[in-house]
Amino acid sequence: MGTLIDIYTAAKYNEWANNRLYNALRDLTDEARRKDRRAFFRSIHNTMNHILLADILYRQRLEKRPITFNSLDEIVHDNFDDLEEEHRDNDKWYSDYCGNVSQADLDSEFSFKAVGMDEDEYFSLPLKLCLSNLFQHQIHHRGQVHHMISHAKVDPPPLDIVKFGRKDTDRWTVR
Repeated sequence: MGTLIDIYTAAKYNEWANNRLYNALRDLTDEARRKDRRAFFRSIHNTMNHILLADILYRQRLEKRPITFNSLDEIVHDNFDDLEEEHRDNDKWYSDYCGNVSQADLDSEFSFKAVGMDEDEYFSLPLKLCLSNLFQHQIHHRGQVHHMISHAKVDPPPLDIVKFGRKDTDRWTVR
């Protein structure tokens, strides 16, 4: 059985969706982005930090660099502009990485220790499954941010992959 979506397309969709989300977040004040909206990470700002943190964490693992986080709710950037810039740069890195990763690498075992757990937990799975998890993680939390944007009384951007595939353009497309 084939895959639902290839890793490169997932990375490009991820980059596209985050671009749209950040463009929509520009319509909110910093106070609105930081407001406690009773989400898992409380606010839009904290949730976007969590998404970026997970991306950086996986990237550190992929690049075999030391892990710099101890918990999953650490704030990577308190300043929204810095958060957005690093997130956009990191999304581009993942698109480039996934565009060049070999099938042999995707099929190889990717082992790592989880962060932020009360007890040590280790994973060793095919890289393609781990990258799929990473992109699914983003989808999950982008859905939370999408919901919080609507509660802030701003129209959230459509994030449907069919709109990505069709290359739709609208007010959330261009940075």
